[in-house]
Amino acid sequence: MTLLHQKMLVVATAGLLGGLAIATATPYPSASAQSGQSLVFAEHACLEYGVTPHTAAFESCVSRAARGFDRGQPDVAYMQARWTRDAHDACQSYGVSPETLGYQRCIATQIDRRTKSTTLIRYVPPAN
Repeated sequence: MTLLHQKMLVVATAGLLGGLAIATATPYPSASAQSGQSLVFAEHACLEYGVTPHTAAFESCVSRAARGFDRGQPDVAYMQARWTRDAHDACQSYGVSPETLGYQRCIATQIDRRTKSTTLIRYVPPAN
């Protein structure tokens, strides 16, 4: 093996090890995994409220509703589905085309507005 080949091998090995070091040191954001059952319930809730499947609004609806079902809060899950339907109706009334990024932003904005304007209050009786 010539000196040139040895240098190339060392450089390639160093690059590979450096890449692996960066890949393993890079923190990944925590994923919020949802149970299969909550996803099924969430899809059903979103369909029940008329959210069109295979759209960005549907995916957002399922994700938000599934979190509610996972937390044992079906009322919150159904509220998310209702808000998504209402957001879709609002964005359609503004004339925003569903195939655009503006539509996705409109849906997110409308849902955020509804989320911030509504506070769910629950009464939990004191333990005896």
